[in-house]
Amino acid sequence: MSSKQSTPLINKTLSLDKLLRYASTAQLSELADIITDSGKGRLALTENSKKNILAHQRRRALHIISTDLAREICAFGGNTVVNVFRSTSQPSYLVVAMDVAKKMGVKVPKNASACDIEELIIKQILISSFKGKSKEEIEALFSAHDCKFDNQQLEQLLKKGKTADLVSWLYSSCGPYTLSRLVNLAMVPALNVAAKFGMPLIGKVIATRAPVMMNPIAAVISAAWVTYDLTGPAFRITLPAVIRIACIRQTYIRQETEKFCQELKKCL
Repeated sequence: MSSKQSTPLINKTLSLDKLLRYASTAQLSELADIITDSGKGRLALTENSKKNILAHQRRRALHIISTDLAREICAFGGNTVVNVFRSTSQPSYLVVAMDVAKKMGVKVPKNASACDIEELIIKQILISSFKGKSKEEIEALFSAHDCKFDNQQLEQLLKKGKTADLVSWLYSSCGPYTLSRLVNLAMVPALNVAAKFGMPLIGKVIATRAPVMMNPIAAVISAAWVTYDLTGPAFRITLPAVIRIACIRQTYIRQETEKFCQELKKCL
C-alpha cells in the first residue's frame, strides 16, 4: 500500500486570493463594503486602494482584483493588538482567522486549517445566539431556510442546557453551508445597528423592535454581538470579513460537490 496521502476531491483549504476568484459578484461586493466602509474609507486604507476597489465594484469586476482584496483583509488583521508582538510583516489569512477566533474565546486545535477555524467561529456565534432560546424560537429561525431536523432530539438537547452540543448537532443536521449562510445573512442588519447605535445598545434597539431587526434570525444573532468586546477598528473589520469568507468557502465547497456528483452520475 502506498504511503502517499490521497489528494482530496475538493480543496477546502484554498488560499484566500484563490478562494475569492470563485466568489459571486454579490459576495465580493459585500467584502468590498467591509474593507472600504461602504465607500466612506478607513484610516488603515490608502486613498488609492479605496478608489481601486470602488472602481472595480462599480464595474462588477472585483474578481479581477481578488489578490488585492485578500491583501487588504490581511493588512487590517495586522492592526490587531496581537500583531504588535509579531514581526511587522503582514499576517496570513490563517493568522487573521486565528486572531478572530481567539478574540471570541474559541479554542482552536493545533494544525487547524482556515476552513476549520471559520467553522468554529460560526459555531461560537450560534452558541452565543441560542443561549436561553426556546424550542419554538430555534425552530422559527430555521423554518424559512428548509433546514429539517428531529424536533424531539432538539427538545432533549435544550433540556440538557448544553448549547454547544445543540449547535454541533444542528451543524451535522443542517450542514455548514446552511449555518454559515444564516449567520452571514443576519450579520448585515446586526452591523448596521451596531454602526448606528453602538455595540452596547444593540439589545435595547432589539427590544424596541426597530424595523431593521424584525427578521428573527437577525434579532437573535445580533443580540450575541453584545457579548463580544470588539474594541479597536481591526476586529470590527476582520470578524465580519471572516464570516463572509466562511460563507464564500462553504458555497464553493457545495458547488464543487454538486459538480462532482453530476459528473459521477454521467458515469453510471
